[in-house]
Amino acid sequence: MKINIISKNSVFSEDLRQQIEFAIKDADVSTDLPDDRTTLLLVDEDDKSIPNILGQNTEIPVVLFSLKKEISDFADIVIKKPLKLNSFLKALKEETLLPKVRRKECLMFKEYSLYPVKKEIFSSQTQNTTKLTEKEVDIIKYLYQNAPQIASKEELLEKVWEYSTDATTHTVETHIYRLRQKVEKDGSSQLIITENNGYRLNV
Repeated sequence: MKINIISKNSVFSEDLRQQIEFAIKDADVSTDLPDDRTTLLLVDEDDKSIPNILGQNTEIPVVLFSLKKEISDFADIVIKKPLKLNSFLKALKEETLLPKVRRKECLMFKEYSLYPVKKEIFSSQTQNTTKLTEKEVDIIKYLYQNAPQIASKEELLEKVWEYSTDATTHTVETHIYRLRQKVEKDGSSQLIITENNGYRLNV
């Protein structure tokens, strides 16, 4: 197992390197840029830098450590800081850390296939491909990750908009209304269901 840690905080990256090597004896952990031997990339905070860090090695799984973000277009999983080290090391050792669905793959539900990186959703029922905005992708991804539970408007405001100063529950309502108008057309199934003052994905 070759793991690369990218962080502007050298104390954090060095401590994490030592902890991983202590917990997983056969792990080769580096704070250098990934190469074709890398099997896992750990990135601290800056997810926008991930495409440049990966370069041509786009198939490398990516874990993002973040204080604010819940989801990322570029990472396979986001782990909130402060890091629960024991839980992280256990999941890493037992190979349960990464989700079943990679960021390069699609999220499939009903007749829909969502391609997060391409920002497209395809309906096998109508054969239509619809381009989405980044925020629309984030909404679907969050509802997908929490399906079949209902997400309140306030929850979406917190997790997807991260309490942006110009965002209100009306902002959430407007985005979901427009998203449904774009996707639920020409005979496509209902994408998002409104229920109990919140929303759930129609899975």
